[in-house]
Amino acid sequence: MTDYASPADLANALRVVSGPKNSDLLAKSVAAASAEIDHTVGRAVDDPIPVDDPLAHMVCIARGVEWFKANDSAYGVVGFDATGVLAAPRDGFSRHAANLIPLTRTFGIA
Repeated sequence: MTDYASPADLANALRVVSGPKNSDLLAKSVAAASAEIDHTVGRAVDDPIPVDDPLAHMVCIARGVEWFKANDSAYGVVGFDATGVLAAPRDGFSRHAANLIPLTRTFGIA
């Protein structure tokens, strides 16, 4: 499996410094997002998404942010003192999957 972003890319998007306390979570968040991308696009082993594909990279970062913050919204909401309570997305990966349609090879049609 290929990671479509690096933990440093994710840390940059989150505006955090990668260090001993969060480096494992950053790496796992990128790996989880990359696995979802690979599962969604349904490409054959001999037809992988190019590692430097900008669409896969951006979706990986966007979904990686959600994975990184998943524990903060374990019950569907994220609370902030200044902005009130924000509802977490309910559709999981499906909105990201829609972004990946240009890279998709199979659509689950029998």
